[in-house]
Amino acid sequence: MLIWAIRGVTFVINLLLLTGFALLYSWLQRTRFQFSIGGRFRNASQITLTIGFLVLYHLASVLRIMVNVHNSEAFGWSYLAFQIGVLIFALFFNQSRWLFLYLSVTLLLWYWWLPNVEWWGYFFVASIVMMYIAERFGRLIINRPLLYYPFCFLFATPFMWANWISLDGIEPGWLWELTASLCVFYLIWFIYYRLKCRAEWQARLIRDARQDNLTKLSNFRVFNDDLQRAFKDYQEHGTQYLLYTFDVDHFKWVNDRYGHLEGNEVLKRVAGELIRQIPQISCNAKAYRVGGEEFSFLVFDDQTQRNTPEAIANQVRKAIGRLKFRTKQGTQFQITISMGEDQIDAEDQNYLDVYKRADQRLYRSKETGRNRVTTAEKA
Repeated sequence: MLIWAIRGVTFVINLLLLTGFALLYSWLQRTRFQFSIGGRFRNASQITLTIGFLVLYHLASVLRIMVNVHNSEAFGWSYLAFQIGVLIFALFFNQSRWLFLYLSVTLLLWYWWLPNVEWWGYFFVASIVMMYIAERFGRLIINRPLLYYPFCFLFATPFMWANWISLDGIEPGWLWELTASLCVFYLIWFIYYRLKCRAEWQARLIRDARQDNLTKLSNFRVFNDDLQRAFKDYQEHGTQYLLYTFDVDHFKWVNDRYGHLEGNEVLKRVAGELIRQIPQISCNAKAYRVGGEEFSFLVFDDQTQRNTPEAIANQVRKAIGRLKFRTKQGTQFQITISMGEDQIDAEDQNYLDVYKRADQRLYRSKETGRNRVTTAEKA
C-alpha cells in the first residue's frame, strides 16, 4: 500500500511539474518582453528550459531506480512518460531548427549513455524521424485527437523500447506506464486546448475593440491610429495620402419614419457598398465607420488612387445612391450621401488637421444642398 501511495504522490508531483513547464514554455513563446534583449533570447530560454526539465526528470529517474533496485517494478519508469511529454510539447509548440538541433544532440547523448542497448543508433534515428514529424506537423496533429493519441504512443515507442532493453531484468509495469503516458498526453492536449481558447478569446476581444459591431468596418480607434501612422509616414518619407469622409443625408428621418432596425440595415448596406468600392479606388485604401452615420476611407498613397479625388468621391456617392431599401411593410426608399475630401498638406502640424478640413468640406456639401461632394480641388 505504501508503495502505491509513493507512486501516486510522485505521479501527481510530476504532473504538476509538467504543467508548470508547459505554462512557462508557452509564456516565453507568447510574452512581449519590455526590453529587446528578452525577445532575442526567447528561443534560447525555451531550449534551456526544455533540456533542463529533461535532465531533471532523468536524474530523478536514475535516483529512484538506485533506491528501488531490488524491487521487481522500477519506479524510475514513471519519469520516462514525462520526459516524452516535455519533448512532445516543446516540438509541437516551437518550430525552431535550433530547438530541434539541441534536442537531437541531447537524445544522442541519452541513447549513447544507455547501457545494454547494442543497436542504440536505430532507436536514435527512429526518434529523430518522429521528432521531425512532431516539429513540422505538430499543430496539425494535435487538432485531430484521433491522430494525436496514436502519434504520441508511436513517438514514445523508441524511448520505451530502448529503456526496456537497457533496464534488463527490471519490469516496467506496462499497465502503469501506458496509463501514465495516456494521462501525460491528455494533459498536453488539455493545456494546448485551454491556451488556444484563451488566445482566441483575446483575439476576439482585440477584434471587437477595433471593429464596429454593426457594419464590421474598422472603428474610430483604428481610424485614429491609421491617421497617426499615415501622418508619421508622411513626415518621415513624404508619402502623400487622401482622406474622404461622408455621412448619410437625413439619416434621423430614416430612423424616425422606418425605425432603428431599418436604419441599422441602411448602415450595413452602405458599409457593404463601401467595401466593394474600395478595391476600385486604390490597392492601398481602407474604410471605417467613424460615427453614427458617418464613414471615412483613407487612401494611404495617392499614387495608388486610380482616378481624381472628385471622380472617386462621385463614384462612391452614386454607387451608394443606387442602393434600394425595402421595409417589412413593402415600402421602398433610397438614400443619398454628402462627402468631403482633403489630402495631407506640408503646413499641417497635427495628424487631425486633414480630418478637420475633410469634415468641414462634408458640411459644406450638406449646406449647399446635400447629395454632393466637396473636394480640395473644388474648394
